[in-house]
Amino acid sequence: MRLETQVTELTASPSKGLDILKIEKQLTSMWSDAGTADSSHSGVTRACTINLIVYTTPADDATELDELLNRVTELHPGRTLILMVDRHAKEAKLDGYVSTRCRLLGATGKQICGEQVTIEASGATVDTVASAVAPLLVPDVPVYLWWKDIPHYQDKLFDRLAQTADRVVIDSSVFDHPQEDLLRLATMIENSRHALQVSDLTWGRLTVWRTLLASFWDVPDYRPLLSSIDTVDVNFAPPESAPDEIAPKALLLAGWLASRLDWALVDVKKNASGIEFKLNCGADPIVVAFRRGPAGKSSITSVKLSARGGAASFYVGLHSAGAKLQTEARIGADHSVGRLLTYERRSDAERLSSELAFPGRDRVYEAALRVVGAALRSLS
Repeated sequence: MRLETQVTELTASPSKGLDILKIEKQLTSMWSDAGTADSSHSGVTRACTINLIVYTTPADDATELDELLNRVTELHPGRTLILMVDRHAKEAKLDGYVSTRCRLLGATGKQICGEQVTIEASGATVDTVASAVAPLLVPDVPVYLWWKDIPHYQDKLFDRLAQTADRVVIDSSVFDHPQEDLLRLATMIENSRHALQVSDLTWGRLTVWRTLLASFWDVPDYRPLLSSIDTVDVNFAPPESAPDEIAPKALLLAGWLASRLDWALVDVKKNASGIEFKLNCGADPIVVAFRRGPAGKSSITSVKLSARGGAASFYVGLHSAGAKLQTEARIGADHSVGRLLTYERRSDAERLSSELAFPGRDRVYEAALRVVGAALRSLS
């Protein structure tokens, strides 16, 4: 639960930048006021487990973002630095203000609070914002950068903030050119001079798909057939913003299968539905075919693994009953319906909170993205 405490405006000259010392004094004063004010503020505990830098633009819904951060800071109280950036504005602007985010601890009346610094930048000041962020970070706690936009390879602000962060969180589902943008992301990770560590909220949305596909290998009778997969059909709905491209979810899932099963990329070809990956497992050829459906929410509708020329198949797909996924296995004439699971629709706040609890490299994601990058690079 968020409680309004204090908001202090800190305007600054674009030519001089923000007064960092003044911001720190205002934060100190704010906490002092919270601890000595009337009884409604009693029991205030200041907590800082992370630094969270949020890059946002005028295209984002500020109210929605505020509500999301309220939920995130319940689990991860700390210092949040919101960068509201308008790159297209002609007028240079650099303003800031501080505030707190608090939640009640049960019925005790006590509050645990984090703090927020909001910086609004536009025009010529944008590329200098990173110099204001660095001294505002709380030392000795992790730094996360949530980049609510498409990361661009030669973006000075992204590069500088990413160098500061222990982990960068993006969402490939918002990419307006999924294939080009995923290739750019793969290149950034591969060529990063500073060991860029990335979390992708879309990767988190694939967890249930990856879990159900991997569960086929838990059945001993299936394993000999699964070692002879020759075709993978990935049916997907492309994003409405790019109806002729492959959805990031579909590409990343194919990259995950190839990287986990040691399938070596041989070639990539275009077809009527999109593209096909040609791979080898030893001497055995494998085709991953992406089959496009009507444009929608950039999602996967089904994945089918076929073995030995169709003698066996293993399927995961959306169930007709609604928000459920089902698995099926067919071996010859034998057909069995496996698991039917409710499709967990987690909120963006829950997904972001999960990523903020994960400090290390996601090497499985990076391996999947490398396969995707290599495939898209050979296509271009």
